[in-house]
Amino acid sequence: MVNRIKLQGVLLLNICLLIISNFVNAGRTDWSVEKSAAFWNEQARLSIEEILQRRDNTRIAKNVILFLGDGMGVPTVTAGRIRKGQMKNQLGEDYVTEMEQFQHLGLSKTYNIDAQTPDSAATATAYLCGVKAQLGTIGVDGRAKRQNCTSSIGANVSSILSWAQQAGKKVGVITTTRITHATPAASYAHTPDRDWESFNTKTFGIKQVEDGCRDISYQLVTHKPPIDLILGGGRRSFYPNSISDVEYPTLNGTRTDNRSLIDEYWPGSFIWNKKQMNKTILGTTKPLMGLFEYNHMLYETDRIKIKENDDPSLSEMTKFAIDHFLTMERNGFFLLIEGGKIDHGHHDTKPRYALDEYVEFDNAIGQAKQLLKEKGVLDDTLLVVTADHSHVFTFGGYSNRGSNILGFASSESLNVSDIDHLPINIIAYGNGPNYRSNRNATYLASLNTNSTEYLSPTAQPNQDETHGGDDVPVFAHGPWSHLFIGTMEQHTIAHKMAYAACWGAYTNRNGCPSLANRTPATTATTTAAARAATARPSSGINLFHQFNLIEKILSFLLILIFI
Repeated sequence: MVNRIKLQGVLLLNICLLIISNFVNAGRTDWSVEKSAAFWNEQARLSIEEILQRRDNTRIAKNVILFLGDGMGVPTVTAGRIRKGQMKNQLGEDYVTEMEQFQHLGLSKTYNIDAQTPDSAATATAYLCGVKAQLGTIGVDGRAKRQNCTSSIGANVSSILSWAQQAGKKVGVITTTRITHATPAASYAHTPDRDWESFNTKTFGIKQVEDGCRDISYQLVTHKPPIDLILGGGRRSFYPNSISDVEYPTLNGTRTDNRSLIDEYWPGSFIWNKKQMNKTILGTTKPLMGLFEYNHMLYETDRIKIKENDDPSLSEMTKFAIDHFLTMERNGFFLLIEGGKIDHGHHDTKPRYALDEYVEFDNAIGQAKQLLKEKGVLDDTLLVVTADHSHVFTFGGYSNRGSNILGFASSESLNVSDIDHLPINIIAYGNGPNYRSNRNATYLASLNTNSTEYLSPTAQPNQDETHGGDDVPVFAHGPWSHLFIGTMEQHTIAHKMAYAACWGAYTNRNGCPSLANRTPATTATTTAAARAATARPSSGINLFHQFNLIEKILSFLLILIFI
């Protein structure tokens, strides 16, 4: 009887601790509880306990998903966290995003070999192909010079997408930009100029072809073997300028070579709206290309507003891709998933767009984690979240806790300018179009900083805001995620992913099965053996966020009842 009472007491204590841990780690609507030192002491204890429970996962990664937030520097992650929390009617600062629940964190140096502040093309070459290159070049090494076709001949480098295909994996590319834009292009194309997306005569034409180069769109549809799944925007580059777009009849293709690439070269199916995507039979092995917009896809904020729009969200494309690949024979897959319009919002100095794109990008990560967990393959999947570069985006102004991240610092003495005595914008940019923005009370009072059209003030004039040269975060979870810690060169990301999965140059590293013997059956056996050999606690994503609190409490209560 005494032992029974003790056991009940222990279980009740565990329930209390679970409630406390969830409360401490959850987003808050006010900060009154934070006045107590006990609150912070308990939060620290739980944080230490969580870290002590972690174990390195050294299984072979059957699946690899790289989430790329274009332009997602550290300030964007922090401001995006606040924005996401505030969208849930919380203070925001203490909110925990999906990517922040990953087990390991590092920083990536983003410079190009010829540029202190990089662009998206050469950085994509780094984290996808494993080598740094010159600004503006894609899928080539440092010998290739921008706009110089002959310099790129013989300089091609392969990407992790190709390494995965060589290992017999399914591969896919998802983006909210044009599918021929810098980030997705680096997974399949080789070109000395990121602007050579289409044979349009203006940027790419017969001269480049005669010199031995091909436009990016052509390289995509003729890629061997074909990419299994392609989802994004940019139909215009695949059709001649004599053909109207399927969705916007007043717009024509951009090609001047009279080629209809999808009709002539693409070996799989083609779709252009969400209805068609949802009707697609999951698991079919025929390659699938979905191009949902003429140009880039819409900002998520606009996609939701436009009722007649039939584009999928990034989260919906992510879910479709994972469901599609896991419905096939489970030999593993590689996915590149880009939230590409974070970058576009920053370039326009429109923070509402940039931060809402970050929120949807984080939602897609959460969608992937949940789905992989439900399918029982989360611990066999390496998830990496990073950015190609940062932006000259900043926020501050001594704003009060819970201040609208898109607005002004509150009107207390420390939160107004000591020069003109007017409120300080929380968000600002180092350069961009809104240079000499008005600083008078009437103008500031007229601004709707929550609007997607609102331009933040900038310190220096420029038609478009520029990238930043600061390091960017790298979040990782799953097999060999402990490789992604500390400050790293950006090109090592590709190598670390390949090492975890036994792809490319790491096919025969210690612990990998022979490529010749790597079949679906042996891969499953190897994974099972690795799981048995490790016999360690799960390296789950955040001990206190992995399961629903209600489920935990109900489980303990049921135990108490039976006792």
